Amino acid sequence: MRLILAVMLMFSSYVYASCENISNDDQRNYCKAREGRGGCQNIKNDDQRNACKAETEGTSDCGNIRDNDQRNYCKAKQGSGGCQNIKNDDMRNACKAQTEGTSDCGNIRDDNQRNYCKAQQGSGGCQNIKDDGLRNQCKSIAP
Repeated sequence: MRLILAVMLMFSSYVYASCENISNDDQRNYCKAREGRGGCQNIKNDDQRNACKAETEGTSDCGNIRDNDQRNYCKAKQGSGGCQNIKNDDMRNACKAQTEGTSDCGNIRDDNQRNYCKAQQGSGGCQNIKDDGLRNQCKSIAP
């Protein structure tokens, strides 16, 4: 669950106010880097730092991510790989929904992650997300 939450937060869109409300230092620094208000070098977690560099600096650091599922998700976001290589079902379905525009959100077993995914696609709201941090992130990006 934490892995999925972290990945969803890592690859989600953020707005300024939401970054300041993120309690996890690495996730907050990742958010700020996406906004151009900081660099990825402040992220302590190696996999998150490499994903941040790949996304915000256009580097090929996806290959340096040790976790296979996170690496494949990163590559799919860059267009250099597909979601089919992600073993975690929920993460694979979120990846497909995000990168391929499919409606695979309904296949995500975790309620919070499913509702977050649906909100990102504009087919649901954030009010059903029980996790405060994820709900706040959702509210900042929902259409």
